[in-house]
Amino acid sequence: MNRIVINQNVTSHGAQTPAVTREIGLAAFARFGRALTDTARRVYARTQLENELYGLDDRSLNDIGVSRGSIPALAREALPASEDGLFAEFSRMIVNGVLRPVIDWNRRRKARATLSALDDRLLADIGLARYEIDAHVARLSGAINGPLPAAVAAMEDDMTAPLRAWSAARATVKELSRLTDRQLMDIGVIRGDISDLAGDLAERGLIGTTGAANTNMQSSAPKAA
Repeated sequence: MNRIVINQNVTSHGAQTPAVTREIGLAAFARFGRALTDTARRVYARTQLENELYGLDDRSLNDIGVSRGSIPALAREALPASEDGLFAEFSRMIVNGVLRPVIDWNRRRKARATLSALDDRLLADIGLARYEIDAHVARLSGAINGPLPAAVAAMEDDMTAPLRAWSAARATVKELSRLTDRQLMDIGVIRGDISDLAGDLAERGLIGTTGAANTNMQSSAPKAA
């Protein structure tokens, strides 16, 4: 009977994993709050399950096919707390609740400034009056916003992505700087372009370790003059 109850717990809690969606602004903070509450609830329930199982004697545990040493693993399987998922939710909150609104606002500000800098005749040529600029920018906000910069977009799943990209870039710079000018020319790299090249490759996710740098250099490096 207890074995059935435990199996039902595993099935029901495993099916409650929320789907990944995107919420902007305050909704992103609300989403993280729900994820934090859910994680705390799962940790509490897991602790309760462990205590209940530890409270059974060895014979009762054997009857349900559980050894005392396997109780923590069983509790984690039945009620996963998903600490990694919580970190991912925190990353999404920072990107969608803070960075994305700021970037979108800055793009709208630039579009508004560009239109405001036009004289009335040019505005009329594109079918706008000066008093319509704000409404026009608001209507075009989706088109103006566009995709996030690559470095910011990478943070949506992992806040450490920019740091890892920077670390990979520095390791690639160090590796390439040890090569002679002749060796650099053989792979189509100019010494003065090493830093820019390493940063570009890291940002695009083409290098994650120093060992991967030379593999991608042939297709991504600028050719020497």
